[in-house]
Amino acid sequence: MSSSQAPEDQQGGGDPPGDLRSVLVTSVLNLEPLDEDLFRGRHYWVPTTQRLFGGQIVGQALVAAAKSVSEDVHVHSLHCYFVRTGDPKVPVLYQVERTRTGTSFSVRSVKAVQHGQPIFICQASFQQAQPSPLQHQFSMPAVPPPEELLDHEALIDQYLRDPNLQEMYRVGLNRIAAKEVPIEIKLVNPPILSQLQSKEPKQMFWVRARGHIGWKKIPLKGPSEGDLRSEDWISVFTHPCPLPIPAAFVTCHTHTHTP
Repeated sequence: MSSSQAPEDQQGGGDPPGDLRSVLVTSVLNLEPLDEDLFRGRHYWVPTTQRLFGGQIVGQALVAAAKSVSEDVHVHSLHCYFVRTGDPKVPVLYQVERTRTGTSFSVRSVKAVQHGQPIFICQASFQQAQPSPLQHQFSMPAVPPPEELLDHEALIDQYLRDPNLQEMYRVGLNRIAAKEVPIEIKLVNPPILSQLQSKEPKQMFWVRARGHIGWKKIPLKGPSEGDLRSEDWISVFTHPCPLPIPAAFVTCHTHTHTP
């Protein structure tokens, strides 16, 4: 990750909060309303790729969609498509289309736009809470709880204390440790850098925001129904998509919300 300095000169915004962790709420998820169902999102952190972070775009689009529905419905599903890389020098406009507002279900389409072109599109379905005998999600894998796993800093420290660690890994880990990250991640099966082996292309980890997620609760409907809070951990099970040729951006993942 790169510096947390905000490109506020290009965006015309004020000074960003000093604490990068608070930016997750006070700035990133706090969209500026421009008109009915039209919002502007800003960014105060840019990855080393100099492209907008996809998770930020998804989060802002979901916030925009949630602002157009009543508070008694929950996010039921979200389908996302990244169609262009995001420009970190300018804000993102989010256009919400109220595709359908029904008694039980509501659908919102969101288009994220920069330079007059969509960089991201998604459809979000919202549902009123109600019992159902149908369960579509995969079963939660049997993994240790996050309290039993090493956090990001402790894992890096453990790696760096290994006298047999190759210099290229040591340099990279020190570079990572020096950067402030607003997300806390705990790997379920962290690799042993001195004994790397070919493994099945999957990875499991716990992730949550550092600090308080303000704005308001974004209701999520999932295996464990409830509201997403800053103290909640989300378990993530990813299947990397191996490609024979380089690709600009490719990812396949599933996620489960668990309080």
